[in-house]
Amino acid sequence: MNEQQFTNWLDALRSVWETKKPGDIVNLCADTFLWYETPFHDPITTKKALLKDWESILQQENIAFSYDILSVNSTFGIAEWEADFTRLPSHEKVSLSGIFKILLDKNEKCVEFHQWYNTK
Repeated sequence: MNEQQFTNWLDALRSVWETKKPGDIVNLCADTFLWYETPFHDPITTKKALLKDWESILQQENIAFSYDILSVNSTFGIAEWEADFTRLPSHEKVSLSGIFKILLDKNEKCVEFHQWYNTK
C-alpha cells in the first residue's frame, strides 16, 4: 500500500459516512476481511453483518469526518480521525476521536480494519 491508495480508501470511507450510503461500505472490503469496530469485540467478517452495522448512520445527521495519515508502509496504514454528528431522533451531538489501522489488498480493498476511539 502507498499513501495515495490509503488516501483514496479513507476518502471513500468518508463519502460512505457523510453521504449516508451504508450500502457502499461493502464495496470497500475484500471478499474475506476482518473488521474490528472495537478491540473488545469479535470482528465483523461478512458483508451482510458490516452493512447491518453501518445502517446506524441512517440515524445520524450533520456528519463531518476528517483524518490525518500518520504512517503508511507496504502492509498497512495508520490514520488519526475525528467525526462529529448528531444522533436521531434524540438530537444528541457526538464528537469522536480515534485511530485507524487498515490493511488493503492489491485491489485497494480492506482485508483488515482496526479502530480505537473515544468520545470527546
